[in-house]
Amino acid sequence: MSQTGLETSPPSTVSWEQLQEHQVAMFRDLQNRLTQHEVWRSRIGHLQPVDAYAALRDVPFTTKHDLRDAQVEPDPTKPLGAFQLASTDQLVQITSSSGTTGAPTYFGVTANDLDRWRAGIGNAYRTAGVEPGTIVALTTGMAIVAGGMPYADGIRSAGGALAWIGGQTTARMATAMQRLRVSVLVATASFATHFANRCEELLGVPAPELAVRTVIAGGEPGAGVPHIRQSILDAWGATRVSEFMGLGDVLPALWAECEAGGGMHFTAAPDVLVELIDPETHEHVPWEPGATGEAIYTTLTREACPVVRFRSGDQLLVTGVECACGRTAPTVRCVGRTDDMLIYKAMNVYPSSIREVVLDTASDVLSGTMRIRKETKDQVRFDTPLPLEVELREGLDAATAEGPLRAAADAVSERLRVRVAIEPRTHGEIPISDYKNALTYVEGTNPYA
Repeated sequence: MSQTGLETSPPSTVSWEQLQEHQVAMFRDLQNRLTQHEVWRSRIGHLQPVDAYAALRDVPFTTKHDLRDAQVEPDPTKPLGAFQLASTDQLVQITSSSGTTGAPTYFGVTANDLDRWRAGIGNAYRTAGVEPGTIVALTTGMAIVAGGMPYADGIRSAGGALAWIGGQTTARMATAMQRLRVSVLVATASFATHFANRCEELLGVPAPELAVRTVIAGGEPGAGVPHIRQSILDAWGATRVSEFMGLGDVLPALWAECEAGGGMHFTAAPDVLVELIDPETHEHVPWEPGATGEAIYTTLTREACPVVRFRSGDQLLVTGVECACGRTAPTVRCVGRTDDMLIYKAMNVYPSSIREVVLDTASDVLSGTMRIRKETKDQVRFDTPLPLEVELREGLDAATAEGPLRAAADAVSERLRVRVAIEPRTHGEIPISDYKNALTYVEGTNPYA
């Protein structure tokens, strides 16, 4: 049983405001628990008990750098670093961040944590369309990351039959899709369409003739972009695309899209508290349609490695506060990451925003796969147009796409106030991973290795 008495937590149908009130009370319990430990006592021991949602602003953030620094030279008795609170003999599983924005960080879970993870991730998968009778293909090849073993546990918890096909050759993955009559595919947005094309090549039958009807796409922004969503639906002959998002640092599944398709619901209550803040002023942003801000997370129940007010870097757009499905949690889209932000002269821009505008204008000639070329890994500023490589649809050449691509470059300039130099690439030239795919990359390297 958790030290926070979570069996009394309210159901997901209570109002969002009531849920926040309940979670503030849980935060006070968390404060009491954490101040029994030296590392957290030094960080938050001087604070008054949080008595309202607004008072969370007085609590210091935890950052990715904090977590990494704590693991540089771990105590031999704490292999997971200073933030490890449970003794090592209480750990039952260790997971890792993907490391797409730097060195990976590692997290442990106790038996109680693992039970709660399974339930929470299972709730996200149920929201996204997994249920008893579905056969679910998990394409992640790495068990240790958030999209590996935790996702596998969540799929089973939701009642789906897990077919963990990732980590094999594409040919064997395609064969499994056909023979098992997989009905739900779990993949990144970019890999989903690529995999459909490969299945058709390898099996000799169009992917829509397979049994996939729901695609759950996460690991990167994109599945909420209308043109990318439609390309996934068309590629598989699917009837539903559900966007999905989580963080290994917090909970591998935090947001999932219901059948209404208007955005991702927060599915991690009561284990996680989420705030929306202005990333510059750090003030709270109200959860109302059209609002944007950075998601801040606190693990209310985790025993092994809790985090408090963790800065995710995920920039969210609130798409609604009411939903036909009856869930009361707001719906959101992830529009980009702080780590991904680029600067063209004096203008800030997210690569995902560039991709959305380009596809909005030129989707008829593009597959949806694209990348921005950097001169160095750390390059953020561009004084000349951003070099944007885009993959053409199969069978098209640069001359055929010239007009739409010119229009796309003009649209980016008009809508985002940045300039791009679009460079067409033939179909299949830009590599696709079965896990996370960044839109930006370094000249001369393979960002997916």
